[in-house]
Amino acid sequence: MFLKKYLECRMESDIMAAGGRMMEKEREKQELLGRASAGEIFQRAPTDKPAFTLAQIKKAIPPHCFQCSVIRSFYYVVYDLVIIASLLYAVLVWIPALPSMQQLGACPLYWVVQGCVMNGIWVIAHECGHHAFSDYLLLDNMARRN
Repeated sequence: MFLKKYLECRMESDIMAAGGRMMEKEREKQELLGRASAGEIFQRAPTDKPAFTLAQIKKAIPPHCFQCSVIRSFYYVVYDLVIIASLLYAVLVWIPALPSMQQLGACPLYWVVQGCVMNGIWVIAHECGHHAFSDYLLLDNMARRN
């Protein structure tokens, strides 16, 4: 019962994710996949070719997601840097004021949270290497190196 409901929801979300760009043939294929039993779905080995193509995945992504915006890209850089600075301020001001046992718990918590935010900076730099930060190669290279 649960699996059937899950598959129906997945089928509806797949059709809605295509934003109306799904061809009739693709829609029929999705409906057939939605009617498949759990045994049929799990019979596919991980090495088999999947039931979808890369082109179908790209069609499901809205077109505005493929457009680079320098302002939006730098917004995320500044946003992450502000969070990093705020967390650093908090750790320098508030953690020393805590009792020693709470400091022992607060420091690892800070390390994890700050590490997650700094990982976001790394991801932005990594995307610069793929030239996904902006449409300008020089700007991508400068942002990646600094």
